[in-house]
Amino acid sequence: MPRHSNLIPLSHDHHEALLIALRLKKGGPTSQHDHLWSTELPKQLHSLQLFFERELLPHFKIEEEILFPVALSLEELQPLVQSLLAQHQQMREKISALFLITDDDLVKKELADFGLLLESHIRTEERELFPKLEAAEVEGRIKVPVLK
Repeated sequence: MPRHSNLIPLSHDHHEALLIALRLKKGGPTSQHDHLWSTELPKQLHSLQLFFERELLPHFKIEEEILFPVALSLEELQPLVQSLLAQHQQMREKISALFLITDDDLVKKELADFGLLLESHIRTEERELFPKLEAAEVEGRIKVPVLK
């Protein structure tokens, strides 16, 4: 089934975030043609901080204020949404903690861990939450909200 039109903007955000997650897991550019991600650790941290502030936090806000309240109206989705909210908080905490670490090896590990968490979070939304919301709308139990 094609993605509900109201969820497409979030799915586009997810695509971009998956590229960041891959870079974080690899510890550098995704390929030799990826000139948007530095091999230098301070520049990677800066790029992640910009991505987090400009892209991820606004994305979280839309989910937390518009999408998740609709999902929470469905009893069967409440545990999933609570888990996703906890992951949002975990990512906020990880970003804050990253800039307090002075050991480069530990920073690299934490960046990779953040990438794994981000990827897992996105996959859960795309493979579990979105299809269940779409099915609930087809069943007439909810209306998927306009998100952007």
